[in-house]
Amino acid sequence: VLSCVEELSLMLPEASKIKLRAAVEMRLGRLEELRTIFQLDKEVSSMFGKITSRAMDLGEGIIGVLPMYDMINHSMKPNLALSFGDEKFSLWALRDIQEGEELFVSYKDNENQEWDENDAVWMLVQWGIPMREWARSVSQSTSSNGEVHQVLAG
Repeated sequence: VLSCVEELSLMLPEASKIKLRAAVEMRLGRLEELRTIFQLDKEVSSMFGKITSRAMDLGEGIIGVLPMYDMINHSMKPNLALSFGDEKFSLWALRDIQEGEELFVSYKDNENQEWDENDAVWMLVQWGIPMREWARSVSQSTSSNGEVHQVLAG
């Protein structure tokens, strides 16, 4: 766990190592819990990461697995939108997309919401995405003597 936290900290040094460790331990704890419940061996439990990378909350307590979801990356400026309703999901372009251009959705439910440290830590641990936008907002709000002028969540 500690070596994982150190590696993640290199990817997003502005994040608290305490929060990184808590998030890593939560993910590992959930994996271990599922391995115990379903009596999974290590080989079968390696599918956990693959399945959770394709799973998302569809609302009303429903979790869905979308086979292509992990092939569309996150961006703060997505070119696709995704919605759910009436037992189906819809995916559409937010603007013209050029041939060969990478496809992006936002992993955040409401892009107008501010990203905080908890969001950044979870995006890094869950998806492997260092949230540079959050890191820049923290570094921009730090004065020359190192005082942070932004209140961080948690």
